[in-house]
Amino acid sequence: MSNRDIEAARFFHEATKHSYTSVRSSPHMLDWDNRPIPYKIYPDAPPVMLPRDLNLASIPALEAMASGIAASAGEKLDLEALTRILFCADGLTRRRQVGDEEYHFRAAASAGALYPIEIYVAASAVEGLAPGLYHFSPADLKLRALRPGNFRNHIANAAAGRASLVEARAILILSSIFWRSAWKYRARSYRYCFWDAGTVLANLLAAATGDRLSADLVTAFVDAEIEALLGVDAIHEGIAALVAIGSTAPAGLSADAADARQPIDYEAMPLSAEEVIYPDLVQIQQESRLLSLAEVNAISAAGELRGNTGAGAGGATPGRGLGDTILRRGATREFSHNAIPGADLCAILAASSNHPQCDFPPLCDIYLIANAVEGIEAGAYFYDRTSKRLELLKAGDFRGNAGYLCLEQPLGTDCSALICYMARLDRVLERLGNRGYRDVHLEAGILGGRAWLASFALGHGATGSTFYDDDAAKFFSSHADGKSPILMVALGDRARND
Repeated sequence: MSNRDIEAARFFHEATKHSYTSVRSSPHMLDWDNRPIPYKIYPDAPPVMLPRDLNLASIPALEAMASGIAASAGEKLDLEALTRILFCADGLTRRRQVGDEEYHFRAAASAGALYPIEIYVAASAVEGLAPGLYHFSPADLKLRALRPGNFRNHIANAAAGRASLVEARAILILSSIFWRSAWKYRARSYRYCFWDAGTVLANLLAAATGDRLSADLVTAFVDAEIEALLGVDAIHEGIAALVAIGSTAPAGLSADAADARQPIDYEAMPLSAEEVIYPDLVQIQQESRLLSLAEVNAISAAGELRGNTGAGAGGATPGRGLGDTILRRGATREFSHNAIPGADLCAILAASSNHPQCDFPPLCDIYLIANAVEGIEAGAYFYDRTSKRLELLKAGDFRGNAGYLCLEQPLGTDCSALICYMARLDRVLERLGNRGYRDVHLEAGILGGRAWLASFALGHGATGSTFYDDDAAKFFSSHADGKSPILMVALGDRARND
């Protein structure tokens, strides 16, 4: 078992592809009586009330996504700011009753509205919050205290002493509960869990910018050390990412007073009556874990300390504020065929395509099908993330193609533009090992989540989509030869309010 045994990621990717035949031959039926609950609940863990009257950031959403804050020892992080970040990342934004079912909607998008992502907080220097490890509960906007003590150095040591973690005022740890998504999507859900982590991160990073706080995304760490801290097993729940929030004066690495490896005293409630384990999912999770600091250092050497923070909104109007956008964001169920302004599409692409401040390099390329965009010829395009320019690959009306590629859903046919994030998986795996398979889906989720927010900020709609893998790659050939589709996001005007 090794991160460098990249045949594991190659096998998993091939085994979980969608095709016209595989979708129609699948015998999978949803067991509604065994559907997992959408929240992780620690019934006996001490609750910490969080502020309810949140003054969400009014900074334009496009501006918050297009820039980042440089770390500074003068940054302050209090409980209200931390709550804003948590709420914007994964908070419960509204409830809707449909028949006998009550549906809960969160701040960030999730495949199938299954919400597999959990957020833990390792607080070290948060005003109004004692140092400790906490679990964020979106359902009642509370933290549940799992461990007392400062675990900043333990986490930083697991990430080879990354400076942002050593100095962080709080470290947010994102995990994936695989069964919550696998209930519907089976083994392929491993991809979706990292998309969902990415959409959460898109909101989270923008919210940190809105509060003038630095945020550094870290994906290279010794998994076992973080798993032990959270009390998770990497089979049912795995670690997706770390985010260092805020900065104190440099403190240097040392041993934390509290023992991060002792079992947690509190147990979570079962998600459902029975959990199905998918061996292919378990295998790729195990094969992409980093087992030593040597592996962490090898991965980190291929990464970047900072992302591209210089791009603006492409000349469009500023649009809605970040807080208002997050509260309004939803998944568009039906698009009109109306054209959206070309300036809006360019603004969405510019604001969403910047590489975040993180420890892995840019991995995804951006392609799109323009169905109805004012001033932009209908056709297939490549978007250059560096120059912020569209390159026409082939002109024509490809609405039918877009709908087919999105598993024959009308969303692709009806939308104004369909974005397709693609990557050269062979190069990603050669550079980062199996860990790169996580990172490429995580980055696609971040870019797609930002595009989603940007579209809503400008008064339009958006939704994510899965796809026919090989057919999507073929459609964008020959420019995309050797690349694999990772995620699709449809943009356009909503036919109705969702």
